[in-house]
Amino acid sequence: MLAAASAAVVVLALASGGDEPARNTSAGQTTSTAPAQSPTPEAAKPAELRVADLMQQLGCDGEVIGTQLYSRETGRCMLGKHELTVAVFESDQLRDQWTDAARQFGGNIAVGNGWAVWAESPDGAAAAAKKLNGQRG
Repeated sequence: MLAAASAAVVVLALASGGDEPARNTSAGQTTSTAPAQSPTPEAAKPAELRVADLMQQLGCDGEVIGTQLYSRETGRCMLGKHELTVAVFESDQLRDQWTDAARQFGGNIAVGNGWAVWAESPDGAAAAAKKLNGQRG
């Protein structure tokens, strides 16, 4: 089954070129010296979500691996015995395209506003959905 997960990552992976897209800021914008708090997945706008923040909220160990087809950022981590692929998107339409592609390789999916998690097992997807206040996709 791990081969199916690896195949899904290989097929979905795109070369990111190593550069993150430029972000525009407005002139005269002020910044706060207070530490930034990550928005919760259900309250965040898709552009605010970060894979590292979602993995921290999940309580899983892993790393950001770059981008995949349709995603803005992707990571892989272990939640107990469950291997997860966590991705964030610029829109729910892109998320849905990613989940449609991922379903071709089997596995289970949890989704929320601007994010998706792929897991090989139903229990992994259910745990991700519960911890991130999402739903099984």
